[in-house]
Amino acid sequence: MENLPSVNLGPWDLEKIPLVVVDAGHGGHDGGAVAGGTLEKKLALALALRLRDELITLGLRVKMTRDSDVFLPLEERAALADEWQADAFISVHLNTSASPEVHGIETYYNERKSLAAQRALQVKWSLAKGPVQDLRGRRLAESLQRHACRGTEAVDRGIKQRNYAVVSQTQVPAALIECGFLTHEAEAASLKNPDYQKKLTLAIARGMAEFLKIQGRYPPHGVLLDSQEPTEETPETAAP
Repeated sequence: MENLPSVNLGPWDLEKIPLVVVDAGHGGHDGGAVAGGTLEKKLALALALRLRDELITLGLRVKMTRDSDVFLPLEERAALADEWQADAFISVHLNTSASPEVHGIETYYNERKSLAAQRALQVKWSLAKGPVQDLRGRRLAESLQRHACRGTEAVDRGIKQRNYAVVSQTQVPAALIECGFLTHEAEAASLKNPDYQKKLTLAIARGMAEFLKIQGRYPPHGVLLDSQEPTEETPETAAP
């Protein structure tokens, strides 16, 4: 873990400590993927609980969409992030492939939120009417992916845009991380190893903290009308 880049959190403003919603994928009657005797919903919950602890250690506030084996509709998970006025949302999943040699980590986001989320963002940030583009999810996905792959030395399968409900139906910056492949024998064994779980969740937590530290300089940075030209800089708030 020594090779992880240092994240300078500073002290968080005690009145504005960021809130992260951690979502363990699947649950209850929805077991998710299964391979090699491992059920996705169980491993996702184990990793999500570890991630919660790592985020708290970094000084962040955390709420879980589920902390036991229960089912929640995808729309409800997204709605909870809005209801709790979270600063970021992360959904934890495991992957499978028909090709047993495929392995690595990949992270998903969506720049075009649902119409309801777009309207909420228009009101929140006093935007003119029109389609809203939200670049914050991409930046969150990039930070999570970079740290997770460096911290574990897993294959970097990149970030990808998808219209998943948990990333498109919430107005907060959101990403879904596929932590590895249950169908790859060695990677599946690592994912069930407590030492590897510690490495992985610490790295993800650092990626989240880095995103929040930068985004916190100017929370609406990255939320813009489609008619605007996307920019990586905002006066006095640009990320380095």
